[in-house]
Amino acid sequence: MADAHTTSIPVRVDSVIEADPSVPFPQTLGSVPENATVTVEKDGEVIPEVETVSAAPKHSPFGALLSRALPRYTGAYKVGVTDIELPVPRRTFGNFKHKKLSNAEAGLSMETVFFTLFYPSDPNANASGKVVWFPKLGQTVDGFLKMAKRTPNLLYRSVAYPIAAATITGTTFPAYESAHMKSPPTGERWPLMLFSHGVGCSRLMYSSFCGEMASRGYVVAAIEHRDGTGPSSTIRTANGKIEKLDWLQWSDLIWPDLPEQPKDDTTLRHEQIALRLAECEEVITALRQVSRGEHIVQTALTPVNTDFGKWIDASRPIMAGHSLGGSLALAAAADSRFDFSHLIATDPAVQRLEPWTGKVPCPLLVITSEEFVTQEDFARTIRVCKTAKSANVFTIAGSTHPSFSDIHLILPNVINRLMGLGCSPELVVDKTIQTTTAFLTGNIQSSQKAAMLFKGKTKPNRPIGPPGTFYWHRDAEFDSA
Repeated sequence: MADAHTTSIPVRVDSVIEADPSVPFPQTLGSVPENATVTVEKDGEVIPEVETVSAAPKHSPFGALLSRALPRYTGAYKVGVTDIELPVPRRTFGNFKHKKLSNAEAGLSMETVFFTLFYPSDPNANASGKVVWFPKLGQTVDGFLKMAKRTPNLLYRSVAYPIAAATITGTTFPAYESAHMKSPPTGERWPLMLFSHGVGCSRLMYSSFCGEMASRGYVVAAIEHRDGTGPSSTIRTANGKIEKLDWLQWSDLIWPDLPEQPKDDTTLRHEQIALRLAECEEVITALRQVSRGEHIVQTALTPVNTDFGKWIDASRPIMAGHSLGGSLALAAAADSRFDFSHLIATDPAVQRLEPWTGKVPCPLLVITSEEFVTQEDFARTIRVCKTAKSANVFTIAGSTHPSFSDIHLILPNVINRLMGLGCSPELVVDKTIQTTTAFLTGNIQSSQKAAMLFKGKTKPNRPIGPPGTFYWHRDAEFDSA
């Protein structure tokens, strides 16, 4: 963010900057000093200050290995977090059986919903402001081993545990656990946002996005989906029973009701999205009850005082998600059970929603990685965007699919480069938060005008531009893929 040491440089443009992938690099605004901002003027209109690439926080070459801390949030408010688990009427999804667990219950079941609230807070003066990023290291590592199709035996654990421990043990994110929620400005309430994680992730693996939005005045409910898409999750039922749900591998399942067994994970993903929709519905229902001052029943895990509900506006929530969470966001928007004010999807896995026959009745923001924009799902995403009330699509050059999570913020630069990341991970967070904030406050034009206009096919070759460049895909510019 701009500060007292920032230089403001006026730049006049006569039209949106255009980027053509066929033109050699670099295509930039010119030479800009370190920590500068650019004031863009078009047709006599001054656009609010826009941070340049160099203004984004710098990533330590060692990631969080030395500091053991994720970057501080840049909004006006300190951030509180609290976990809430609620018992809900039992529902089942799918009728599959596990090949290796013949006595296991068929399909997926939902008996509780679990989420972490990120919110503006008034912490105590002596509060630490640090929350453990991964509280269940051993259980999570076992889950990741199963995702990699490796049985968590002594051999694999002896290798994986030390590496994971060296990488993430003790890592924290800058929030205040169970802090009091800050009262909003007089006569106002904090808007509610739901966030849905992607496959292989969990609710806390997007703490940077959720925390940044909370520091800007939003209450974010980051849902832990108990659908077998995460490495591992612990479930506590209303009667105190504790169960563990690990990663579900589609090839380990048998579907007795189907005439032919699935050849990929699509059938399982459809059931997982259905469960996620039900979880979202229950979370919204509960938070609306809390906002009306009504009591909600919680499990023994989270006896949280919910008096803060009077400060939450849950009437028309914002829905956001990454990857399969982005798919969920789109599916929920097209579902008559939900009424969202805005929709935000990063690298949405639209293939999971094919054939798309719905409509998105609210404004839609899509932010994609360079990795995503070169794949077939990007063209599918554009087709979905054309069914939205309004849609804006942006891409960050040099970014990868995991860039929207906390992963690259924790890993050292050498590992990030091996994973294909070509730009600063803080820059990805910075651009995503800037654009999301502009979108939610009705100022998306500032992001459009500050971005470079991408002109090219809907499935371009990599690299699409200089790493860190922010592109706007104006739908009139799309050619056939």
